[in-house]
Amino acid sequence: MSRTATPPQHKDTMTPSATAERRIDGTQTPLVVDLDGTLIYSDLLWEALLLFLKRHFWQVWKLPLWLLLGKAGFKHKIAGLVEIDPATLPYDHGLLHHIAGQQRAGRRIVLATGSERRFADAIGAHLKVFDLVLATEEGVNLTSDNKAAALAALYGAQGYDYVGNARADLAVWLGARNAYSVTSTPFTLADGRQTTHLGSRRGGAARALLKAMRPRQWLKNLLVFVPMLAGHALNTGALLQSMAAFVAFSLCASSAYLLNDALDAHDDRLHPVKRKRPIAAGSLPLPLALIASPLLAFGALAWCASYDWLLAGTVLIYFICTLSYSLLLKRLLMVDIVTLAILYTLRILGGSASTGIEPSFWLLAFSFFLFLSLALLKRYSELFNLHSQGKEKTSGRGYTTADKAPISIMGVNSGFLSVLIFMLYFNSQNVLVLYPHPNFLLGVVPLLVFWLGRLWTLAFRGQVNEDPVLYVSKDKVSLAVVALCLALVLAASRSL
Repeated sequence: MSRTATPPQHKDTMTPSATAERRIDGTQTPLVVDLDGTLIYSDLLWEALLLFLKRHFWQVWKLPLWLLLGKAGFKHKIAGLVEIDPATLPYDHGLLHHIAGQQRAGRRIVLATGSERRFADAIGAHLKVFDLVLATEEGVNLTSDNKAAALAALYGAQGYDYVGNARADLAVWLGARNAYSVTSTPFTLADGRQTTHLGSRRGGAARALLKAMRPRQWLKNLLVFVPMLAGHALNTGALLQSMAAFVAFSLCASSAYLLNDALDAHDDRLHPVKRKRPIAAGSLPLPLALIASPLLAFGALAWCASYDWLLAGTVLIYFICTLSYSLLLKRLLMVDIVTLAILYTLRILGGSASTGIEPSFWLLAFSFFLFLSLALLKRYSELFNLHSQGKEKTSGRGYTTADKAPISIMGVNSGFLSVLIFMLYFNSQNVLVLYPHPNFLLGVVPLLVFWLGRLWTLAFRGQVNEDPVLYVSKDKVSLAVVALCLALVLAASRSL
């Protein structure tokens, strides 16, 4: 079990517990390990702050007031309102393996962190490799010079080895016998020494950021080209206008993905697949994600404003919807699914806004119910996998495995309702205006029935284990159906 000690308030002060620590150490230099960014890839203050925003959003006005209490007071206030599960944190297993080996060899292991005492003690109790835990408490923020002073009082100059990760550790490394860093690039100390690498090799943040932006998901933004195609505006001007909308929605979507993954990091670590996401896994630092997210959103809106104000308004509505989804709506039963369907339809409206082509009622109704079916299919697949794992309730969502039946019923009905809308469209005046040979469109109906029926059947078998849109983009049968539908649409309008 870990043992705790209060860090000294001043550099030249030694508490009774510190004196006892020096007697215990005696003949062996202890290994002191930093927590945030070192033992774990993430930072507990950012983790706690995001959990606070997610669960106590309406108290966000208190944050500036707590900052007046200083860093230690701010950390204490946040820590008192959230719970962090030590078992789910992204640990550097290479470093943890080294620490465990040193402990088995009889070496004294110390956790010294700027994180709040409550969190540090929970991690110490969970890992069971630390003989002593030093942490922020009683108004002392245990980082940089404060940490160096506390360790010097316990072990004396050059009386410990230290593992850190950032410039804030320079003072601590300077007072250490051996200076270790988990970063691939060494730090140079004031006395000319350089840190030595320890722990797992860590990848670059730029690659992790690109992955977290989910460029594969940009496929969904191809919906902005639908108004151009449906309106038969096959010209360079409409293509460039649709491309502008595609860029704007892609930037805005990536902004939303970063924010969503940051807020969901704790829940994602409990998921067998989502735990590999860059933020959940710790390969993308939370501060970088939270800086990139608003920059991408601002870039998307600035791009639209310079291009077309109507497009800017549509993208702004899309961004507000995605922000609301990330902060609240995704935890509400059925509200999350309807929101997803609306977000798909907003992409089509964005294409209309950029090209000036007014979307028909039939197109909007067809797309809403089609994507409502796909959103329900996504949620059904998640519940199917949850049931297979012997679990009953989704983490951070408003569903249980008992909801599988109604979700599937609504999903199948929504899909075939979209087919019915297409059939009604086939008999409308719009078809006679746009298509010289509308009879070819009739062939689309059995293809849609086949495709939707097959997709839901595979979902019932548990074979659709990801976002349905991404699944379709890799499924050869689905791609063949899409190609045949396009061929029939071209045949119906071949004289244009």
